[in-house]
Amino acid sequence: MKKKKKIIIILSFLLFILLFISVYLYFTNTEDLILKKDISINFRAKAYNSDLIEKINGRLLNDPLIDTNTVGRKKVQITYYNHYGFIENKYAEVEIKDVTPPMIVVNNPYVIEKGSISKLEDNIFCTDDYDDNVSCQITGDYNLNKVGRYPLKITATDHSNNITSKSFTLQVKNKEASTTKPINTKTDFKDIYQKYKKANTLIGIDISKWQGDIDFNKIKEEGVEFVMIKIGGQTKKGGKIEIDPKFKQNITSALAANLKVGIYFYSHATNIKEARNQAKWVLKNISEYEINLPIAFDWENWSKYSTYHISIHSLNNIANTFFTTLEQKNYKTILYSSKYYLENIWYEEEYSNWIAHYTLDDKNKNRYDMWQLCSDGVIEGIEEKVDIDILYKHEK
Repeated sequence: MKKKKKIIIILSFLLFILLFISVYLYFTNTEDLILKKDISINFRAKAYNSDLIEKINGRLLNDPLIDTNTVGRKKVQITYYNHYGFIENKYAEVEIKDVTPPMIVVNNPYVIEKGSISKLEDNIFCTDDYDDNVSCQITGDYNLNKVGRYPLKITATDHSNNITSKSFTLQVKNKEASTTKPINTKTDFKDIYQKYKKANTLIGIDISKWQGDIDFNKIKEEGVEFVMIKIGGQTKKGGKIEIDPKFKQNITSALAANLKVGIYFYSHATNIKEARNQAKWVLKNISEYEINLPIAFDWENWSKYSTYHISIHSLNNIANTFFTTLEQKNYKTILYSSKYYLENIWYEEEYSNWIAHYTLDDKNKNRYDMWQLCSDGVIEGIEEKVDIDILYKHEK
């Protein structure tokens, strides 16, 4: 009995020693995870926790994407199994840097009529990827009220000291009476239907008050499969929201004709609070209708963009706020824009996209969700010209 007790005591002592050694090694081993030094990541670059590690003696518990949407220093938690199998946390100090120069878009020569604008800087597209208040300065002498050609330079500087400069010629000219007759083109809806109707497409139109009274049964007979209806929007920055005078008539008649229906909203929003309120206004005004196609956000105030003082990132946050407010109520959403701005301003990969591009060629268009291919469409049932659209039914 004494011998057995002695063995138990010895085993307990050995177990205690083993436990002590394990605990000691656990708390004193600092080499399981070695982080890289002076870690910096570019704004909105794709980076994972594993990109911060120089060496690991164990394995990561997970490898999440790092949020790089805010410039500045941040602490990133890295959770991993050490070589003993215990879970540990380590924190990396990371600096998110804005290294992208501002964006300037200006024609050369930049032609204006004498006295037509009061401030040249407000009419040149100048923005930054991150800085809401990028500095855009024009150097050189010019007179907006005197005919002439003026060699100028515009320089944009953001708060991270990234700089873009462009030289251009300002041409101020007298107002001239137009001697050219407007080109009266038209695109027949039936021709578009015949050319683009496939198993994976729906052919439709988008409408507003400008189309007047529409015979929805007639346009359905002509082949229209869906309509995107303007619900309303703002007429200017800071303007109140106004419902389209034909919205209720259009949506009621379109649904009665058993057409698929989506809507679009024209926005001048300058912040996420305004975008959220606009989405709530939309929700209130569609509550009694069956919307089975996406709700589009239409923001296209590019000619005066510099006066809005919002960065590319802020504009995308505005759109995302509008969308998420609607998506929380189970509505589908889509972004409306032209090809240039989809590719250069909007975070194209984050949205369903409705592209406005008036080239009758569908090469690569089906990588978008909807294509507005003309604004001069003609169809029986509508007296005015109308935009024609193709909706692509992508496999999910």
